[in-house]
Amino acid sequence: MTDDICSLPPDFEAKITILRPEQGGRTIPPHNPIRWDLGYADRAPDDPIYMIWPNFLDDHGVPISKGIPLSGTLPAQMHILARDMIKFHKSRIVVGTKFNCHEGRRMVATGVVTKVYFPI
Repeated sequence: MTDDICSLPPDFEAKITILRPEQGGRTIPPHNPIRWDLGYADRAPDDPIYMIWPNFLDDHGVPISKGIPLSGTLPAQMHILARDMIKFHKSRIVVGTKFNCHEGRRMVATGVVTKVYFPI
């Protein structure tokens, strides 16, 4: 499933701001497909982070091609990998929910939910 994530319908959409190196972000820009984990912005430091991966989009809503460096604030389709966690995330994710993107324990981006598409 992880290789085909971009071909699956998204669970929600978000605007994600990629942190610059001086903000604690990466020194090398990320590219699609990046496999960041999501932590809710209101989480305590020891709370879990989740396998919810972004697929960044261009200004026309089309996925940005692999190999193109990503920076700034971009829209993204978000995919929850652990399908058994849908009920949990459905209770947390609404338009306006803030979150952080992590590489391990390091925060590399911030985001806010803009649309929700959860299955019924």
